[in-house]
Amino acid sequence: MFDFKSKLINATLAASVAIPLTTAGMFTFAGSAQAAALYGEFQFQGGTTVNPFATSQVSLTKDTLTFTPQPITPIGLASNTGTFAAFNTGNIGNIISFASDIAENPFIDLGNLLIPGVILPTDNTSSITDGKNTFSLTSADYSIAQSGANVAIDVQLWGLFTSATGEKSNGAGNLTFQVNNQTVAQVNSILDRGGSVSNLSFSGGAFATVPEPTTILGLGAVGAVMAMSRRRKAQVSS
Repeated sequence: MFDFKSKLINATLAASVAIPLTTAGMFTFAGSAQAAALYGEFQFQGGTTVNPFATSQVSLTKDTLTFTPQPITPIGLASNTGTFAAFNTGNIGNIISFASDIAENPFIDLGNLLIPGVILPTDNTSSITDGKNTFSLTSADYSIAQSGANVAIDVQLWGLFTSATGEKSNGAGNLTFQVNNQTVAQVNSILDRGGSVSNLSFSGGAFATVPEPTTILGLGAVGAVMAMSRRRKAQVSS
């Protein structure tokens, strides 16, 4: 009887040591994963290309969303939090088909310019075209609503952010623009006839999330309990 109690006490002590070691390791993992992955949020609006001069604009047909100028459509970032604080500019792509959820991915390529969202003739634009620190769409949709005398168009975005080192985090966002002095019926009539609402200014926002440390801590605690159970069975059987 004494021998069994001794084994049980030893198993319990081993588990009590294992739990802090395991959870400490999981916290380290959580911290490093959060540091490597993109997280936080940002707002954005259309930018400007200086030479030739062009402002970033959007056009909508019934099934597509396209941006100009090409091949780079700059956007300026603001109100950045988390790892997005490292960037001031992005390059936004096109949605080829809302019906098929096909986009020109990466949809946003994040980087930096001397002036946020402004491409000067001497600027190196490689950071916003290098395919690093990106937001790729997995799904997108849009809605049209009356807003006073104008029509507001809201595009909903879902996808994945990928950091320069390849870590992925869940992402979502919206972009909005408006058609002045129109009704929803008029805009829908244009789109249904195969036409477009074009050359409109736009703005939006997006955010990214990574697993919470408490979630990973819970997984670590479960692992420690399982390890304790295995040790106890092994000692009892011996």
